[in-house]
Amino acid sequence: MPSTEVFYTFDPTDPSRYHRKTIAGDYFDWLFEMLAGTGMVLLFRANLAGRCYYRSRLMSPFDHESVNHRNPDAKIFDRVADMMDACDPLAEAVRAGERHDVPVWIWWNWNEWHNVRADWIDVNDRVWYDMPRRYWCSRDGSRFYCGAPDWGHQDVVQRLLGLARETLDYGVDGMYLSMRSHSWWPCFPAPGWDEHLEPFGFNDSVVETYQQRHGVDIRYEDYDEEKWLRIKGEQFSNVVGRTGAAVHTAGKRFILGTEPDRTSLMAGFGQGPATKQITPYLKLHKDWERWVTDHSIDGLCAEESCPPKLKIEGGDIAPFRETLPPEFPLYTWVDTARWINRGGGPFSLLNWDPHPVEDVIRQIEYGRDAGAAGVFLHSLYHFTACDSDGESLGGYGVLPRTEYLDAIRRWQRQGSDRP
Repeated sequence: MPSTEVFYTFDPTDPSRYHRKTIAGDYFDWLFEMLAGTGMVLLFRANLAGRCYYRSRLMSPFDHESVNHRNPDAKIFDRVADMMDACDPLAEAVRAGERHDVPVWIWWNWNEWHNVRADWIDVNDRVWYDMPRRYWCSRDGSRFYCGAPDWGHQDVVQRLLGLARETLDYGVDGMYLSMRSHSWWPCFPAPGWDEHLEPFGFNDSVVETYQQRHGVDIRYEDYDEEKWLRIKGEQFSNVVGRTGAAVHTAGKRFILGTEPDRTSLMAGFGQGPATKQITPYLKLHKDWERWVTDHSIDGLCAEESCPPKLKIEGGDIAPFRETLPPEFPLYTWVDTARWINRGGGPFSLLNWDPHPVEDVIRQIEYGRDAGAAGVFLHSLYHFTACDSDGESLGGYGVLPRTEYLDAIRRWQRQGSDRP
C-alpha cells in the first residue's frame, strides 16, 4: 500500500455525455491505460440520485425515460442511457482495472435518491418514490425528504445491504460510502418548496424507539432534541455496522466519507441558497467513535461541498483526530476544480474550471502533510476521462488533459524513490 493513497473519483454521467462516442467496453481500456502507473484507485460511482450505473436487480438504471425530450438541449443526457444500453459499465471497469493493474472501488451515495431539473432530467428511485415513508418524514407526516432514507426501517436496511452486496459481487477491491448528495430539495424544487420547513426524521422507527426509552410521543409532545438526534444516529450506525460486516465478509476494505460535523446528515449540497436553507432540518448524531471501536469501517474521510473557488485545502480531518486513535486511517476530500455558472445546464462541464497541474500535486501533498492516509481527488475525472474530439469545454479546454495524470505518475515515482 502506498504511503499516501490517492483515489480518483469517477462518475459515469460526465464522461458519457462528453466522450466523442458512446461509452462501451473499449472506453474503459482507453481510460485505464491512461491511469496505469499513476498509483490511483478508481472510485466508481454506483448511483446518481435514485438511478444506478450497473445492471442492478434492486435499482433502476439511468435510462432514456430519465431525460426530458421536450428540451432539445437535454438530449445530451441520452448518451448516459446509451452507455447503459451498450454495456454494464461497472463490469467493464472491473475487467479493465484488472487488465491494467488499477484497483476499482465501488462508491455509494445513500443520501441520494431524488433529483429533478425542470426541462432536463427526472432522476429518482422508482421503488421508494411509490413508498415515500421509506424516506425521512416531517413531524406531522405530511412531507418526505426524498434524499434521506429511514435508517431504522428494516426493509430499507435490507435493500441497502442488497445494493452493497450486489456491487461487491462484481469483484471490486473495496467500498466507499459517501454522505454527499445531489438531493438538494425535500422533493420537487417547485415554488414555495422552502416555505415552512420543519425538521425531518419523525418516522415510526424513530418515534417508537423514543417512546420506549423516554415515554414521550415526539409527534405530539415536547422532546429532547439531543436524544432524538442520537436515536437517528444510532440507526445510521447500525446500518454502517451491517454494511461494514458485508464488506469485510467479502474480504474488502470499507471507508466512510462524511462532513466533519457532528450532526449534519449531508455534504455536497451544491451551490446556491438551498444549502443553507435545508441543512438545519437534516440532522442526526454521527458516532464515528463507535464506527471505529466496533471495527465497522477501515477509514474515515472528511468530505466537503464542491467549492465556488479554487482551494488547496480539502476536508478538515482534525475534528475526527480529536477523539479517534492516532493510528486510525483518516482521509481528506479535495476538489480539483471549481464550479462557476456559465449557463451550461445541470451537471455541465461548461460550468467548471480546473486547478493548474502543480496545484493538484499540492493538494495531494496537503493531505499527506496534514496526516491523512490518503486523498480523494474529486472532479479530476471531468478533464481526464473523456475525449472531446477537439471541442473546447468551458474552462477545461480540449480533453483529455493527460498532463495531470503524467504529473501524478511522476509524483508517485518520486515518492517511491524517497528513503
